[in-house]
Amino acid sequence: MSGLEALGIDNQDTIVNKLLIYKELLKKWNQTYNLTAITEDQQIITNHLLDCLAITKFIDAKDILDVGSGAGLPGLILALCFPDRKITMVDKVGKKTAFIKQAVGELSLKNITVLHTRVEDMPVGRKYDGIIARAFSEMEILIELTAHLLEGGGHWYGMKSIKSKIAEMTTIKYPYQVKKIKVPHLDAERYLITVTNVTNS
Repeated sequence: MSGLEALGIDNQDTIVNKLLIYKELLKKWNQTYNLTAITEDQQIITNHLLDCLAITKFIDAKDILDVGSGAGLPGLILALCFPDRKITMVDKVGKKTAFIKQAVGELSLKNITVLHTRVEDMPVGRKYDGIIARAFSEMEILIELTAHLLEGGGHWYGMKSIKSKIAEMTTIKYPYQVKKIKVPHLDAERYLITVTNVTNS
């Protein structure tokens, strides 16, 4: 997986081995549970794995909530790259959280918690310093549904295409940054939006 070298990812042998395990597990489960529309090996590597790996160096949070985790992206990738960080993954669809739990076991990841619930139903009290979403909703909706879960000074992270990047940011009242992300072998513009929670709650 030459894209890892292009992204400057360390510990490549271990990460590649586990990514390949994940890829095969995703393909196996996808035959029954329809977790992703992307089914070809190279497309999974580029559109899913490298897409998530490309944002890792921009994520500073140490206790991260991945909202609408789906097939486990990007939460599994973050947990794999940052074994010293805590990753909580939440999805309302039971077959998706079941898959994530299976992947966590197969990859021997010890830093992941998986929750089968709606994020808006998660209790107030537990706070994260980072909340990330890849294919969940518009940024405004993500912020609205998770404001009770993000520490003051923490960040919302949104993985976006150019279309959604332009459309979604006109209504955001918080300070934000937009970084253009280069995904190896992917001929599409990708962005990481980082929104800062300036409240003290």
